[in-house]
Amino acid sequence: MGLRPGHGLVVGSHVGLTTRKIAAARTLGGLTEIELDVPAVIDPVRRDARIAATVDPVRAALRRSDVLLCTSRTLARDLDATTILDVARAVSAALVDVVSAVRAARPAWVVTKGGITSHDIAVRGLQVRRAEVVGQVLPGMISILRPVDAAPEAIGMPYVVFAGNVGDDGSLAHVIDLLRRTHAAGDDIKERPTS
Repeated sequence: MGLRPGHGLVVGSHVGLTTRKIAAARTLGGLTEIELDVPAVIDPVRRDARIAATVDPVRAALRRSDVLLCTSRTLARDLDATTILDVARAVSAALVDVVSAVRAARPAWVVTKGGITSHDIAVRGLQVRRAEVVGQVLPGMISILRPVDAAPEAIGMPYVVFAGNVGDDGSLAHVIDLLRRTHAAGDDIKERPTS
C-alpha cells in the first residue's frame, strides 16, 4: 500500500481498563491527549460547539504526534438503563463526527477501543463498506483491518479494533509501539504471529 504520511489516531471511551491502558501508553511519549467532554456532547445546546472545538486540536496534533481522542469520565450518577444507552449512543455519534471531520488529515493508522465504538467509527466515521482482514495483533483478541472500500482518505489505512475490555494494561501501548515501528520503517502492516 505504501507509506501514509502523518501520525496515528487512537479513539475510545474512557472506562476503568482503558484508563490503565492509557497510563501505560503515555510512557511511550509522543501521544497528544484530547478529551471529548461527555456532558457537553450529550447536551443538544452545547453538542455541535464542543465537537467543533475538538476537531481543530485533533487535526493540528496529527501533524506533530499520535493523538489519543477519548471521552471524559464525567457522567451523571444513578442513570437508568435507557438513559445510559442514550448517552452511549450520543457519545459514539460525537466520536464519529470528530473522526469524520479529521479523516482528511489522513492518519497513518487508527486504533479504536470498544466494539460498538469501533463499528461506528469504521462504518460512519471512515465510511468503511468493505475491509480486508490483515490478522491479529495479539492472540485471539485484537484485529487489524485494511479498508478497501471506504472514504478515500481511509483506503489502505491500518484499522485496529479493540473489542470491549480485552487485553491487559500494556496492550494499547504494545499496539501503538508496533504500529509506530512498522510505520517508521516504511513497512506495510502484515499479519502478525499470534504466539
